[in-house]
Amino acid sequence: MKKTTEEQVELLLSDPAALVGHSLQDWKQMPAEQIDELQLAGLKRRFGEMRERIAVLKKLADAEGIEHIEQLDDVVPLLFEHTLFKSYPPSLLEKNNFTAINKWLGKLVIPALAEKIAAVDVSACKGLDDWFETMDAQIPELCLSHTSGTSGTLSFLPCSAREFEKASEVRKLYAWNMTGPDTPNPDLHTAYPYYRKGYLSHLRGMGSLARVLLPDPSHFHPAYPSTLSSDVLRLGARLRAAHNNGTLDRLVVAPELLAKKKAFDQQQAEMPQHLAAFFDDIASRLRGKRVYIGGTWNLLHNMAKAGLERGLESVFDPDSYIITTGGAKGVVPPQNWREEVMRFTGVKMLHESYAMSEVVSGSHLKCEQGNYHFSHTAIPFLLDPETSKPLPRQGRQTGRAAFFDLGADIHWGGFITGDEVTIEWDQPCSCGRHSRYVVGAIQRYSEKNGGDDKITCAASEQSHREAMDFLNTLEG
Repeated sequence: MKKTTEEQVELLLSDPAALVGHSLQDWKQMPAEQIDELQLAGLKRRFGEMRERIAVLKKLADAEGIEHIEQLDDVVPLLFEHTLFKSYPPSLLEKNNFTAINKWLGKLVIPALAEKIAAVDVSACKGLDDWFETMDAQIPELCLSHTSGTSGTLSFLPCSAREFEKASEVRKLYAWNMTGPDTPNPDLHTAYPYYRKGYLSHLRGMGSLARVLLPDPSHFHPAYPSTLSSDVLRLGARLRAAHNNGTLDRLVVAPELLAKKKAFDQQQAEMPQHLAAFFDDIASRLRGKRVYIGGTWNLLHNMAKAGLERGLESVFDPDSYIITTGGAKGVVPPQNWREEVMRFTGVKMLHESYAMSEVVSGSHLKCEQGNYHFSHTAIPFLLDPETSKPLPRQGRQTGRAAFFDLGADIHWGGFITGDEVTIEWDQPCSCGRHSRYVVGAIQRYSEKNGGDDKITCAASEQSHREAMDFLNTLEG
């Protein structure tokens, strides 16, 4: 029986793979008009649910006088710039004041989660690793993660565990080549050229994918069996930022962090033996097996180079699913990286996607024509790079990419990126998919502008400043 529009919207928000009956073909072939209708209805619903309930969103919407969403562009003044997620006072981390950080975090989420966050005793946490472990143990439905912190400051992203699951279930359509909910469970493995666990956003995503895709945890094969320390990652980001700013001599590092750094250095020293065991595992237990491998291009390429140096080629089943997204910021990939990854793995095709940590459900896959097709669960916007006003949703336009993540169910999903993209709104792609898509190269404005990228918020400057000030009022 055909689902009503309301039922389809509910599935788009809560179980997008079920919206298309768990069929990859139906996901790819969803008509553009249906996508538009469901996305607008989904956006209206998310705004209605969250407008009064998320403190920082209410502050911004009140200041802009936005009470209702009638069309997609109405939400543009309420899209958050990326600095919002790292707008906590850095001194709080220096002092391990996670009680205040939780107060900051509570203003970004729905009341039910804000109350739970406020109730967690984090006063004894001695660093980020302690904090993440405590939050995981006390609030399992919250899947808090962080970015790599290339600027020297980590962004903290308050997503739900279900958000990661929904995104993984859509990825499963591709990895399993699903034809419906009864598609047989393949004997799938994951060889992952990184750590087993960590709180970095792509490690969180990989953990969710492994649970959704694999028959059991024994099918997950990481290169390094330990947990990646967020404290050490942050220290590395601070050291790089201080070096770049010429302030390295003024950097003060706590003794307990130096101890973690020493332990991390020991891990690094042991990496060759872990890598040797990893490739022995691949060469023996996983040879000819169907695998799912996801990672940034540099992770996959480093794995491939190390494997090829050991004489390993065409290791996996040719129908394995290898996907890459993003990579080392500021590093130009070598021209032959794709060929080396394919030669090592033996796959018939290498999949690529455009994605970002802040938009969990927005993994936009590249088609056979080289275009990135937008996921139905993330509404794309194109903004004027000078004013952040919306550019027309027609023709072929170039500007700053922004998204509304319809999968975001405990925080506001509006996000402005640092990327310059060109979107084709009208001309169907010759690959046969109906969704809108990015054509040509994706470039970061910071790289284009020599390291500077000042995002101008579409909301009035006063409204945005008031919202940021409100977010950092941590008393009371």
